[in-house]
Amino acid sequence: MIRLNDLSISFGSRVILNDVSLHIRRNDRIGLIGPNGAGKSTLFKLICKLIEPSSGELIIAKDINIGYLPQEKFVFERMTVFEEARSAFSDVIYIKTQIDGIHGLLEDQSLSSEEHQLLLDKYANFRHQLEVINGSKVDAEVCKVLKGMGFKESDFVKEIDDLSGGWQMRVALSKLLLQDPNLLLLDEPTNHLDIDSILWLEEYLKEFKGSIIIVSHDRAFLDRNVTKIWELEKGEVDEYHGNYSFYEVEKERQTELQIARYINQQKRIKEVERFIERFRAKNTKASQVQSRILMLEKMEKEDLPEDTIAKVKFRFPALKQSGVTVLDVKAVSHKYDGCFIFHDVCFSIERGEKVALVGQNGSGKSTLSRIVARIEQPLSGTVKMGHNVMFDYFAQEHAEKLNNDNTLLQEMESVAPFSMIPYIRHILGAFLFSGDDAFKTVNVLSGGEKSRLTLAKMLLKPTNFLILDEPTNHIDIVTKKILKNALLDYPGSLLIVSHDRDFLDGLVSKVYELREGRLHVHIGSFKDFLDKKALDLHIGSVRDDTKVNTSPKLEESGSQKQLYLLKKEQNARKRRLTKEVQDIEGKISLLENKKREFDSIFQDTTLYSNKEKSVEINKQYKIITDELSSLYSRWETVHAELVSICDN
Repeated sequence: MIRLNDLSISFGSRVILNDVSLHIRRNDRIGLIGPNGAGKSTLFKLICKLIEPSSGELIIAKDINIGYLPQEKFVFERMTVFEEARSAFSDVIYIKTQIDGIHGLLEDQSLSSEEHQLLLDKYANFRHQLEVINGSKVDAEVCKVLKGMGFKESDFVKEIDDLSGGWQMRVALSKLLLQDPNLLLLDEPTNHLDIDSILWLEEYLKEFKGSIIIVSHDRAFLDRNVTKIWELEKGEVDEYHGNYSFYEVEKERQTELQIARYINQQKRIKEVERFIERFRAKNTKASQVQSRILMLEKMEKEDLPEDTIAKVKFRFPALKQSGVTVLDVKAVSHKYDGCFIFHDVCFSIERGEKVALVGQNGSGKSTLSRIVARIEQPLSGTVKMGHNVMFDYFAQEHAEKLNNDNTLLQEMESVAPFSMIPYIRHILGAFLFSGDDAFKTVNVLSGGEKSRLTLAKMLLKPTNFLILDEPTNHIDIVTKKILKNALLDYPGSLLIVSHDRDFLDGLVSKVYELREGRLHVHIGSFKDFLDKKALDLHIGSVRDDTKVNTSPKLEESGSQKQLYLLKKEQNARKRRLTKEVQDIEGKISLLENKKREFDSIFQDTTLYSNKEKSVEINKQYKIITDELSSLYSRWETVHAELVSICDN
């Protein structure tokens, strides 16, 4: 389909691709990975012939139609969202315009019979073409894709110029999917998508018949959508036949083999050097010594793999423990442009809890996180931090508030407590700023590098509650792994706004979803939450299919499958909630027994003669009553949810 033969490209002295030879076959599904700045986007532009190679040959079959989604800089005409997406069907639009024109001409009474017949023949021909390309379903398909990308019908009439960059990207992706090219080149397609849209896109790509090459830092997206990995590094491309998880295992295996080869070669070199040193002065061994010297000169030396930063461990600085309740949000509402984004939102976060806040773009996740972080005031309601809570907040815009004149080291030192000064270089290394990078000035960093530096700065501060708004945007898979491992070890509480499934999976134990202005609570892992989402998506798809299904038997079959899946999911949820109720009741029983013990202690009048003991007993009693209050509240919430399921 497409061949790259010994293709090279350089920008000045910097080599991006060096004699790369690749073959893109029909139905290939390829993940293109590599460090930021390695040249992934450049390779896409070469394939699209937007730039010319320095040398080599690019061969593209004649029937190949390439669809390219860049990361940014989308070009649109002044159209509405629907018009721009619909323009993907330019051939259909042309035919329909011709048909409408013929309708108008046929109304002319002055036409001769020959002219009238000629117009009828043209009309029949255009109608036939329209049927062949299924033109009658164009508007329905446009609606389906735009809704899948998160647009509401009320958004269809909006001017594209009025949209943010993220929503413009969704329009561009929608149009690209509707064009149905032979080869899709997607450069970070999930960057501006919420979880609902990512799941929908994955379902759509499953049915896509052409080839796909995807650049993405979303490991879960790569695992689900590719069967081959191209790793671009230092101008060369290595190919792995499997998804990203396979690549990781295989890469590790190859690294271990490379280390073993290096060690064995070093042993061999030392043996030869000892022989040379020992017999250099002996005439009888001169030829053998010379032979070994030549052998060492010609030997192709094995290199050690570059130090893998993923093995760097980072731990947060310790801080005094917070109270049992870290955050209490009650009846919080907020408006934007006169409309409610969310209404009467209530939730709490307990000590040590790690919670994800998710929802469609525009649902108010970032606004709510800013309200929690006291950067923005709610329209109504209260946000209360618990006892001894020390929090910090991360958002992408914080990367723009760095001091551009500072070196990275100076920027870190500006916020580091004295106890953390010795660890600054280590933390910079953990976030991929190694060696002399520490002495770069901030102004030379890319957007992604600034985000990494901002995260590193935040992790220097002693806290027991972190509010993170999209912390994984613009950072690569290796850095995500470092951050996730650090957060897994973090003893404090977390509230994370993110759509990165691999990052959240195994990290959070509760999901708050903002949907249609309300907060919905999911207790359990992020995978459980995703499974339910996927089920809802599948059921929605089944419903759409049954609407156009004229067979009663098939409709009944689809309905039965839907009911079975719903029942299965409901039973699993019921089991989880029942177990949680039992666990809470067990904890309540233990604490109530302890409380009764303290009640009997308080009846002893001698207690108050010992001030120290009295203060300590009262402190312990307050901890127990606070925990009981929290458990009672949690029991009511979970029990109400369980009763609701049983009633249904």
